[in-house]
This record gives sequence, structure tokens and C-alpha cells, in this order.
Amino acid sequence: MSPIKENLLSITELAKLRQVTSETLRYYDRIGLITPDYVDPQTRYRYYSIRQYEKLGTIKELRQLGMSIHDITDYFSGRNLRKSHQLLLHQLELLEEEIRKQQLLSEILRRKLHFLSEITPPPPVDKVFCRAFPQRYMITFGEPAGGSREHAFAFTRLERYLDEVAPILASDRIGVYADWHLLEPSDDYIPAVPMIFVERDAIESEHKRTIPPGDYLCMNYRRGELERYHPFFARLHTYMAEHGWVLNGMIFQFYKIDVTLTSDPDETLMEIQVPVRPAES
Repeated sequence: MSPIKENLLSITELAKLRQVTSETLRYYDRIGLITPDYVDPQTRYRYYSIRQYEKLGTIKELRQLGMSIHDITDYFSGRNLRKSHQLLLHQLELLEEEIRKQQLLSEILRRKLHFLSEITPPPPVDKVFCRAFPQRYMITFGEPAGGSREHAFAFTRLERYLDEVAPILASDRIGVYADWHLLEPSDDYIPAVPMIFVERDAIESEHKRTIPPGDYLCMNYRRGELERYHPFFARLHTYMAEHGWVLNGMIFQFYKIDVTLTSDPDETLMEIQVPVRPAES
């Protein structure tokens, strides 16, 4: 070995000692992050000093902390204690922000999994049940969309107001509201207004509206469409008459299990919610 290379490490030796690849070292050389102390003019083999061995160790640790190559390059430029402290502090802030985002994603996934656990197996269909709802909120443009194609565009526009992560996937938020015509037998399109349920503080918009609390007759059903009458709605009429209920507001019709969860039409599920009050009140 030549005297020049005697106390140096070959690229293969350094890569093995620091458990990185030779290609990583070649990349660092290309971007000027860590250049070999000596390059054999005949073989073009790269050789590194113990000082570079130590620098590579620092680079590996900074990468483990999540620091970008750009910031690592800056870290070694004009380095001093104050600058090192500031760069590491900045990296800590980035990591803590990423942790907050991951915690939010974790909570979102937990809520969606909870929703899925409630509908797995799917709830009974075509059976009327009563439910009291607290005050709720929705976003809507307040006008009938004009059919399935148009309400799809309306939902797309409404979704732009949802400043949330994955707001639609595995949720029963998208639907329409309509008047008593929705319960009347018809083969025609029934004018209904697209809407999306939202949390109270989730959005500030002129399109957000309050849904008063109250009692609802509800039913899950399959093979249905928004803005369409379903034959099983006759059961709601019967139930209302038998229990002395009358309509008390706008009817909600929405997807319970939709195409965000399944491609099987036999698994899709819809729900209708009919606000009611005793006839004598």
C-alpha cells in the first residue's frame, strides 16, 4: 500500500464500519457533504480518514433524528455551539409537530374504526327505530341539486369547506334533506338539498346551518338512491300513524355504508331520518 493510503480507509471499509452502503458514500461525495481525503489517480478509488469516519457517524445520527440532507449540510457549514443548538432545537420543533400530526391521524383512525365496529355486522335493515338527536350541524348551499349527477358536483364543492384529514372515508356524513315529498310513493326524482354533517366547531362558513334537536324515526335500507322514494318508506307512514306522530321538519337521507368502504352493491347501506312530534302538540 502506498504511504498516502496507509492510514486511510477504503470506501468499502468505511461503509462496512459505519453500516452504510458504498453508494451512500458516493452520493455524499457528489453533493459535497463528505468527500474522500484521497482519490487514487489511477484507480479512482476513494479513501477516507478517521476524521471523516467521525463525521459520517454524526451524519448518521442526524439522519436518525430526521434531519434532512439540506439541513445536515447547513449543520456542517460554519458550525459553532450556538448554531448547532439552534439547528437541533429547530429539528425538535419539527419532530414534535410531526408527532402531533401523527397523534391526530391516530385519533381519526380510531374514530373511523369505532364507526366501522358499529356497522359490522351491518345494522338491521327495513326496520323502524326511534332516536333522539341533540343539536347537530351541517354545511349546505340550501338549494336542490337537480338529480344524481348534479348532487355529485354539489358534494364535491361542499367537501372543499371541510378542513379535516380524510373527512369522508368511513363516515356517514353525506346526504340530502327534503320535505314530505320524499315519503310519498314516486318513481321520479324528488327535489332534495345536498348536505354534509359537520362537528360544531369544525367549520366557520355562511353555509353552516344548525339542525334543531328532536325525535326522529329512522330506518336503514339497501338498494336505494338519494332523492328517490324507497318502497320500505311505507313502513314509516304506518309507524307514524300507529303511534300518533306527525312530521316535524326536514327529512334526512344519507349514505351509511358507501363506495368509500365497499365495491359490493349488496353491502351499501342508506339511512333515512324523519323528524316527528306527537300529533296533538
